[in-house]
Amino acid sequence: MTEKKPIRKDRVLLALLGLVAVILVPILLTSGGSKPSGQTAATTAHPADATLVPIDVLPLTEQPSDGVATTTTTLEGSPSVDGTVEAPVGENAPTNSAILTHVVAAGETLAQIASQMGVTLQQIMADNDLVSAGEITAGETLYASSAGIVYVIKSGQTMTDISITYGVPIDKIAQLNGISDPGRIFAGQRIVIPGATTNLWQAVVRLSHGRQARFIWPLEGDITSPFGWRIHPVLGTRHHHNGIDIDVPIGTTVRAAAPGNVYFVGDDEGYGTMLVLRHADGYLTIYGHLSTVLVSKGQSVEVGQPIAESGNTGLSTGPHLHFEIRNGEFPVDPQRYLPT
Repeated sequence: MTEKKPIRKDRVLLALLGLVAVILVPILLTSGGSKPSGQTAATTAHPADATLVPIDVLPLTEQPSDGVATTTTTLEGSPSVDGTVEAPVGENAPTNSAILTHVVAAGETLAQIASQMGVTLQQIMADNDLVSAGEITAGETLYASSAGIVYVIKSGQTMTDISITYGVPIDKIAQLNGISDPGRIFAGQRIVIPGATTNLWQAVVRLSHGRQARFIWPLEGDITSPFGWRIHPVLGTRHHHNGIDIDVPIGTTVRAAAPGNVYFVGDDEGYGTMLVLRHADGYLTIYGHLSTVLVSKGQSVEVGQPIAESGNTGLSTGPHLHFEIRNGEFPVDPQRYLPT
């Protein structure tokens, strides 16, 4: 009779650890490894909004379209990342005699203040980014100008961007505001856009429904298909609708839902002619089935600025705007972010 050798527990343990390593190592390498260079996801092999557009692989350029270089220095003189410099404060802060100021007193109404400053109610709302006349509080400072719209320069903007948005030549803006070098402007600096009307801001007030919200509506129309799971109207398959469809005729003006930069302009098999804007805090907005795009890649745009015209391109059953909001690459329900 052969004597059986006892099973050594340490060998069993080693064998189990080896088996676990064989199973887990390939999984960890696959999930945590970086994407090989040159590998990109397909952008046109999907039906309309059935899958995520690979926003992460789209290139972005932010060169001024008129060749005016923008100084990229901070106040200390070191390189900056966004093409503007932060506005100096205190004694070094730039002054502008074309801008009037008023500190709100208790009980004052915006209409009364506008009258005192010699401007219209619509003007003072545009000058201070107010979507409602009831937004003011005692102690805050309001700005106005009879020479044009008071505007606060945003980080990353160029004079070209501002000129395009308001349709006013760069030299006129520079002359009124005492800007000797249009290629060097300050983020946070208040300037006056000479001759600019309140039309853009009145559109913002209308599309915001007079309420402060993260985004405004890109246009007005009935929602024919909300965010969420649905049967695809063209393909007849069940899929997730990553945005909302707004019923509008071809050629309806589409406006920027928030200030940002033009991240992508192009054609997609499902979305048709599409436009992507990049906003603060990693948000993106997507506008699909367009007939015409009015802006170019890398351009800075203002909230409410006309950016496109609606159409019927791509996989579509009729004229409408497909509108998405994404937090990073992930679609969220636009109606949770838009004013009611």
